[in-house]
Amino acid sequence: MEPEAEFTPKGREYLKLAHQELHRLSQIAHGAMDEARATLISQNTDISELLRAVVQFYESRFAAHGVSIHTSYSSSEKLRVHRGSVRQMFSNVLLNAADAMPEGGKIYVRIRKAHEWRGMKRRGLRVTFADNGRGILAENLPKVTDAFFTTKGSAGTGLGLSLVKDTVKEHGGMLRVRSSTRPGRSGTVFTIFLPTA
Repeated sequence: MEPEAEFTPKGREYLKLAHQELHRLSQIAHGAMDEARATLISQNTDISELLRAVVQFYESRFAAHGVSIHTSYSSSEKLRVHRGSVRQMFSNVLLNAADAMPEGGKIYVRIRKAHEWRGMKRRGLRVTFADNGRGILAENLPKVTDAFFTTKGSAGTGLGLSLVKDTVKEHGGMLRVRSSTRPGRSGTVFTIFLPTA
């Protein structure tokens, strides 16, 4: 009988990380299949409930890394959206915010009834994600939603925020990004306006 392989403490840690990553990839794959089916048609969707479900999915994972999520949902208005793509959009913004806080921090998520801040002044919902992470350098700010642009090196694909921009556009909405890298006052705010019709 062959003796069981023994791992060093570092080897056990790598094995544990590999197992966690495999579990995460499995969740992503299953989620992607569900979302692909859900994005085929627009549905009347309670945006607050959809965002609440996304936040709950990530809450404990983020907490393990010292990132807390603070929410305020003042509207339960339903919008006709592609549920899967809007869910993915919310996930991408949250994950990006968490990545900007490797030492931990806070993410604030808020939904309010609002009017478009320029243009046709349409009614809709304003969804705001604010973090107190490192912030985005001024020279990178105009490029953060470009496909394949990333500041994460080999750890990033440059697709997450590009998909956010595409989803906002697909729903006739608007996206604003503000950021500061000033020490003690750093952070980023993503504001998404989704029109009611």
